[in-house]
Amino acid sequence: MNIPGFVDTHIHGAYGVDVSDGNADDIRTLAIRLRQDDVLAFCPTTMTLPEDRIFRCFEAVMKAKEELESEGISHSRILGVHLEGPFFNKETAGVQDASSLKDPGDGFDLIEKLEKDFPDLLKIIDIAPELPGAFEFIDEFKDRYVISLAHTKADYDTACRAFEAGVSSVTHLMNAMDPSLKRSPGILGALSDYPDVFAEIICDGIHIAPSYLRMLFKILRDDRIIVVSDSMRGARMPDGIYKLAAADVEVRDGRTYFGEEGGLAGSVTYMKQEAERLCSFGIPEDKVARACWSNPLSRLGISSI
Repeated sequence: MNIPGFVDTHIHGAYGVDVSDGNADDIRTLAIRLRQDDVLAFCPTTMTLPEDRIFRCFEAVMKAKEELESEGISHSRILGVHLEGPFFNKETAGVQDASSLKDPGDGFDLIEKLEKDFPDLLKIIDIAPELPGAFEFIDEFKDRYVISLAHTKADYDTACRAFEAGVSSVTHLMNAMDPSLKRSPGILGALSDYPDVFAEIICDGIHIAPSYLRMLFKILRDDRIIVVSDSMRGARMPDGIYKLAAADVEVRDGRTYFGEEGGLAGSVTYMKQEAERLCSFGIPEDKVARACWSNPLSRLGISSI
């Protein structure tokens, strides 16, 4: 494949380690191992956690980033943190910790403190726009961070309002959100009407069926699709039970299982594997390359690495 490398802007962990543990050595391991898998840059991604643990994660990422850069070790560049949670709808929280959820309107101090203590480290904030204070939150932070819709019950109209207000991205499209129906087009319908909004897609062929992936690559503009792994610590590991934040997740036969109904809880894929699968599904390699390399950088306003 003619791809210069991969940029993964939504990854919780792999190789037995996880960002949400808040361990700098583990994040160093993640960065070094990702580079060996041709991931040239990534955004360590948190889960919904108590605030003290969010700060611990940021401290660990900052420490790992500074150490790797000073030591000159070959590693995947840390672009900044993707904050997945806590501003989510409890009805679509999935594996996220419902006890730590909060409304965006109650999150101003958290974001300001993170910026004060860890300048320029936060890059992407996920929110559910239907929650109290969401539009005030968007207005306050849209020019400083990528605001992305996630774990949400937002309908078409609410999503359109959010895009008008300054939301520039959707996190793991079609997962942890309502489906697109013929008289209720939902977030996917809103995306089709706002061509400048980026769309993260997990492209393992499990989170979204191959036929739907082909459709998304046809209807969404080539410069707005972003392939992400959304992988957890069980990626590149044997089958077994692995922690994702506080949750026990079973890894079996290349997918995750959570809870009595066996719902998905992140993935155990990796970027190169997703690219290969997309090509095998019939998606042109040039489109795959953009979605794995240049588009993730564009969403963050980065021209090159």
